[in-house]
Amino acid sequence: MPVKSQFFVFEGIDGSGKTTVSKRVSEILNTKSIPNLWHREPTDSEFGKKIREFLQEKIKLNPEEQLKLFLSDREVSVNETILPSLKNGQSVVQDRYYFSTAAYQGRDEEHAADILYMNEDKGFPEPNRVYFLDLSPEEALERRATRGGNKEVFDEQLEQTRIYQNYLAILPESTIFVDATADLDEVVNFCVEDILNSFS
Repeated sequence: MPVKSQFFVFEGIDGSGKTTVSKRVSEILNTKSIPNLWHREPTDSEFGKKIREFLQEKIKLNPEEQLKLFLSDREVSVNETILPSLKNGQSVVQDRYYFSTAAYQGRDEEHAADILYMNEDKGFPEPNRVYFLDLSPEEALERRATRGGNKEVFDEQLEQTRIYQNYLAILPESTIFVDATADLDEVVNFCVEDILNSFS
């Protein structure tokens, strides 16, 4: 069947499993003749590397500097990866997009909405589907504790609660909420089936 490239975005708070799920979904789609690229933001651009340093608490950035870096990194992401891939008939399965920036950098729901509009005003492409891996901040905290690894700047429970509430306020109505407490294979298969249906 002829396939028109599409743009799929996976969102969720830290510990929701979106990196693992989106990678698995991308791999399975490739085996089902849906050529696609798995991509993530922040990218490995100079801006993305600086963002990661901030997230790992190696450098300090004020909110304006954070936002500026995220927008600069997204311009690189869109112009060098997302748009060229879609144009070449390759779908994009992406871990985080501008909804993350709005949810994480937004002081509250209203500010998060402002950041979302700021991204939309820049003409960044809208995804065909947004999957939100829904996990409560409490469950996500438990997962991150079990997983171990380095502590990051937004790890505090209060921060994750703020981010979760921002997400609920700014995600588009068409967002597909996925129960992230379900078995991993179940979550992956649900997303794959939904994506395959979107092509038919």
